Amino acid sequence: MFRDGSDSLGTRSLPGREQSWSSSSVCSTIAEQQNTAYDLVSSHEILPVSLSDVSFFNEDEDDRDRAFQCTLAIIKPEIANLMYKVECIMAQNGFIIKEKAVLRLSRDQAAEFYDEHALAPYFAKLIDHMSEVPIVVYVLSKRNCVEEWLRLIGPENVSRAKRLFPVSLRAIYGTELGPDPVANAFHGSDSPAAAEREIKFFFPNSKVDSTIDSGDDDVVQYIKDTMMPTISEGLTEMFNILPQDPLRWFGNWLLTKGK
Repeated sequence: MFRDGSDSLGTRSLPGREQSWSSSSVCSTIAEQQNTAYDLVSSHEILPVSLSDVSFFNEDEDDRDRAFQCTLAIIKPEIANLMYKVECIMAQNGFIIKEKAVLRLSRDQAAEFYDEHALAPYFAKLIDHMSEVPIVVYVLSKRNCVEEWLRLIGPENVSRAKRLFPVSLRAIYGTELGPDPVANAFHGSDSPAAAEREIKFFFPNSKVDSTIDSGDDDVVQYIKDTMMPTISEGLTEMFNILPQDPLRWFGNWLLTKGK
């Protein structure tokens, strides 16, 4: 466990990348902070929400093509103290937190993670920035997750994000004044292959893949196997009866069914 003056976030180190702290749901975390964190989300930061990523009936071709994916997301040092606020925004936009870790990278670990930027003129600046204080790392899940997370955070260049995508997270929280993608508040995997590689970097023991067949997803499978047979039975019976108040009838039917 990492301990120093900036450890108010409850960080851990990343020795050999062998440890991970996971959270299966954002709900329990937000519940503990709801009196402070949720109220911090102002109206202009509540971005468009997908009300449901689960189809209760037959999926069309486009839905089947948009399988559940996982991606790696990072809250960078400049806004790591706002992680609960960001988690509210993640939840509002339909993202499920599969894994979470608050940690501080060493310079060597930061350099290894950003190895593909080694020849970039901003590489040293990026390594210094990512290793100076703790970061928050997530494995997120959603349909078309890689693209949806990149869409939510916006362009790497903060100035461009502010100009062209003013409600993106980088436009709102990025502090970088120049063109370099350093203090732009967030990281997101740029492809499913990159997501798989980056997830293994931070969570080597995780069984989460970058792409998950929607039929194998725990939430979807639970709905299909456990809930839908009962719901279908109730809807069929309600159709035969045609009650005057369908919602009240169906609610009472579910209560009776559960006894």
